[in-house]
Amino acid sequence: MFSMTGYGRGEAEVNGRTLVVELKSVNHRFLDLSIKLPRALLFAEDAMKKLISSRLSRGHVDVFTTYLAPKDQGVLSLNKAVAENYLEIGKELSAAFGVRDDLTASSLLRVQGVVEEGVVAVSEEEILSLVRLATDRALDSLLKMRDTEGKAITADILSKLDEIERLTCVIETRAPFVASEYKTRLEQTVRDALSGADYDETRLLTEVALFADKCAIDEELARLHAHIDHYRKILKEEPTAGRKLDFLTQELNREANTIGSKANDSQIAENVVLLKCEIEKVREQIQNLE
Repeated sequence: MFSMTGYGRGEAEVNGRTLVVELKSVNHRFLDLSIKLPRALLFAEDAMKKLISSRLSRGHVDVFTTYLAPKDQGVLSLNKAVAENYLEIGKELSAAFGVRDDLTASSLLRVQGVVEEGVVAVSEEEILSLVRLATDRALDSLLKMRDTEGKAITADILSKLDEIERLTCVIETRAPFVASEYKTRLEQTVRDALSGADYDETRLLTEVALFADKCAIDEELARLHAHIDHYRKILKEEPTAGRKLDFLTQELNREANTIGSKANDSQIAENVVLLKCEIEKVREQIQNLE
């Protein structure tokens, strides 16, 4: 199983151009990507999304990129048309309102659109190759961290499943005595009420049978055992099954609630509370799994 939280960094270099991709992921119900690219590399966003989606299924992932090009080729260019427009507008303002036109090269450099970021004399395919290589390496790093954390979470969940199974067995051991103890209490109550006089034992046995049927929890206990076995199987065999485990955890909780409402026994009720606490701990951990 993989955790949904982690960090990965990948770096690639092609023909003197370097791209660093950093991935930071946290919990999320679905795969949610937030990619930040330099303007000159925006065309590569779709390719990056497809690559990440092919290897991750859940989590909010922030993607940060740093692009470095050779100094002799540069990545900045002057947009003369925009600069000329600003100069013309400056002259018009000066003439119309009698203010000094103090536009300088330095002030124009700070105007958005005058200087553009670009990739000079480089094909898109070459840049895409760089993006894919750096992203793949970042994903390798991220998945390694997610795998390590996922194993730790899985081990913790398995230990909690052992406790859930133990509590289920305690309840299972106690369950057969509930009806018999009710019969004993009912007989004593009837004797005390009738002061030792005879009573209809058949009717008493009917009442006990109805009570036993009402508080029977055999089916719920059997389903709990089945869910626990299924849980272990998924943790062992499926690397990305967080959603499935989330649903299975709801089923565990539903069976525990039903046992608590039907059992009509204080000892079972106490163990049901402990059982639900362990299931809640598992649910919290499941939120971290992909």
